[in-house]
Amino acid sequence: MQTRTVQVKHLSDLAGEREIHEFFSFSGEIEHIEIQRESSGKQSKTAFVTFKDPKALEIALLLSALKERSFRLSC
Repeated sequence: MQTRTVQVKHLSDLAGEREIHEFFSFSGEIEHIEIQRESSGKQSKTAFVTFKDPKALEIALLLSALKERSFRLSC
């Protein structure tokens, strides 16, 4: 089974599920978004975005490499 979930680190406290969905929906259809707050009490959050198709994950990683953003992606 191929990986379909990307971890998005260092999200702004203002980024919600809607904003994350809008950004990543360009990569493909999203199955699930989970948002977690940093346990250290910092303002940043981490999200896990699960796509329906593993190809969408590849597209998200490629797009993030092309755009300068204030978050980091990892599988």
